[in-house]
Amino acid sequence: MIAEKATERREKRAQDTARFVEAFFALTGFRPTAAYREFLPPEFLAQSTPSPGELAARFGDRLHTRTSNALRQQDPGAAHREGWTYGSLLELRGFGVFCLLDVMQALRDSLPIPHRGTEGTEIG
Repeated sequence: MIAEKATERREKRAQDTARFVEAFFALTGFRPTAAYREFLPPEFLAQSTPSPGELAARFGDRLHTRTSNALRQQDPGAAHREGWTYGSLLELRGFGVFCLLDVMQALRDSLPIPHRGTEGTEIG
């Protein structure tokens, strides 16, 4: 019984890791070997991002509950911090790699889509 539960947890962890790796690759073109901050490239972690308060205000209704809560429950002193990065978001309590994927997806979805003219050239 205990061995079965341990096996189920290992399988679930492996599935979650595979899901993270594929989603992260789709968003960044980089395929990490595990779903942990330590396996993400330093140049990615150093990329700037809006503050947690701004992310919650802009995307709160589109984010998963866990992500939204982690962004809203930040340290009040951190709200005025300058220079937020993906790495600093991962330092927030309760904000893990799946929350990071959630934010990255929301940011990507908010980018304007270029319109194409009849000859395939961008308009606007």
